[in-house]
Amino acid sequence: MLREERLQYILQKLVQQQRVSSVELSQELNVSDDTIRRDLNELAKDGLLKKVHGGAVPAVPKAPAPLKLTERIAYAQTEKQEIAQKALAVFESGQTIILDNGSTNMLIARSLPPELQVQIFTNSLSIAQILSEHPNVEVHLMGGWIFKRAQVTLGAAVINMIERLRPDLCIMGVCSIHHELGVTTPYWEEALVKQKMTQVSKKVIATAWKDKFNTAETCKVCDYEELDLLITSSQAPTENLSSYLNKGVEIW
Repeated sequence: MLREERLQYILQKLVQQQRVSSVELSQELNVSDDTIRRDLNELAKDGLLKKVHGGAVPAVPKAPAPLKLTERIAYAQTEKQEIAQKALAVFESGQTIILDNGSTNMLIARSLPPELQVQIFTNSLSIAQILSEHPNVEVHLMGGWIFKRAQVTLGAAVINMIERLRPDLCIMGVCSIHHELGVTTPYWEEALVKQKMTQVSKKVIATAWKDKFNTAETCKVCDYEELDLLITSSQAPTENLSSYLNKGVEIW
């Protein structure tokens, strides 16, 4: 089979199965592993697929360009409000919670009922300010260097504090989510903090509106399967969610 025919075969199979295996391609096309690796590298360089361990998946777009927090607050308000209302069902008095940064999580913080008695740790300056007005929430702002664009604290001091926690819940804001590539973010320091949040929490909940699905950034937070619950809106298209089912993650 000619090289051009191999490349077309790989792309067609990727459309049909949404993932290809290097080993299977080598056997089906009767060529060496090195040949398949070169083919995948070439297709990835042209932006036609994305290489992953053991093979490749379709090329994944990035999420919409990250905006400053002040700009994100007014974006997709209807979806975020719906997600925030759904998220209230996970809160119970007596819990210890990590509430990650993000405009959706800000709405969750504003929506907490006044009788709720919980302990919340956050690295979001905005969320800490919102919760400071709540009559029964004990608020812990995790200190570090301030990433001004997102109004969030990051760095070793934040990670060290998270390492000493055993929270009941982590409610994570999501930049990008993909059923194969997991939860990702454009920023390395932010990824490290979010990784630690997922590692120490008994239950990890992600909030994501429709534009976040099937996108990926450069810095990985966790595999999709490491989530316990994904909360999204009714505006998320069914075709977006179909690939996320039957992976051990509850979806609301």
